[in-house]
Amino acid sequence: MRKLLNSPRKTTALVMLLIAVASSSNLIAGGHGQIAHLRVETPETTLKAGFENNISITIYNDFEPIYELYATISFPASMQVPSSPKVLGLNYWKFNKLDKGDWVRLPIVIFVPDDAAGNAYTASLTLTYRRLGYISPYTETHILGFYAKGWIKMVLYDLSVDPSPSRPGEPISFTANLLNRGNIPAMFTNVTLMEDHVLAYKPESFSYLGQVDPNSPAPFTLEALVRPGLEEGNYTASIMISYEDKEHVAYQVVEKVSFEVVKPVEESPQPPRIPVLGYLERFKGYLPQGNTLIIMVLVVLAVILGGVAAARRRKPEEEELL
Repeated sequence: MRKLLNSPRKTTALVMLLIAVASSSNLIAGGHGQIAHLRVETPETTLKAGFENNISITIYNDFEPIYELYATISFPASMQVPSSPKVLGLNYWKFNKLDKGDWVRLPIVIFVPDDAAGNAYTASLTLTYRRLGYISPYTETHILGFYAKGWIKMVLYDLSVDPSPSRPGEPISFTANLLNRGNIPAMFTNVTLMEDHVLAYKPESFSYLGQVDPNSPAPFTLEALVRPGLEEGNYTASIMISYEDKEHVAYQVVEKVSFEVVKPVEESPQPPRIPVLGYLERFKGYLPQGNTLIIMVLVVLAVILGGVAAARRRKPEEEELL
């Protein structure tokens, strides 16, 4: 028994078995002390915690014609089991007559609080009716078992891509917060950047987050390599979120992230700088604005002509030395 209780999956199966037994059992009440003659069935025995659950209960009469049938359902309050489900709206019905072989269906709305997740509950369905030849009414109490199941919903927010835009052959990182918007913890949580024709996998493309409690953000960063030779454009990365619930049922969610890839800009070679032009640039601010270009051209021509004249004077001197 101890090993059975230590296994969440087996414990859940045991709870569901007890619910099935409770749902098929009848508590005998009333002045006649007879066995219950009406049959009660409900296909929905699992309720979603944190939501309003619409279920139906069917009453079958396999006995004899009955009259003035009253049906009442309620969840008994218990100090040992807090946050019991509550019946919303109508929980009381009356039927004038139910012949043998007939049946009636009761539509019921049950609200289950968030903190009821993981617990089993019982509801009491009391049926009171009259029979021909009997003065006192006849009462049956049927016990229905329900299991409140929690839920997990993983969402990403505050997602950023660095660098943006990205370049082929260079690293890229995705940073975000993972939020569990459900009402039970997510166990053994992993986030993985999936490899494809756009991104190459790295050891940093995987991150283990462990247990992610409800409404407790878990930050993470995943890295990959943009494949070399990738064309420019907009691409989509896939982040897979995998986790288990308390019953060790595995789940996977894939979130899509868009990012842009551009090729690096090739810098053209700079033309060689002429020393004279650099010297003129230094004094350009002191020249009249309207004639700046003309003056600069004249100065350049003067420098060139001066250089030619100096070369000619140097040539006769070299010939005399020879």
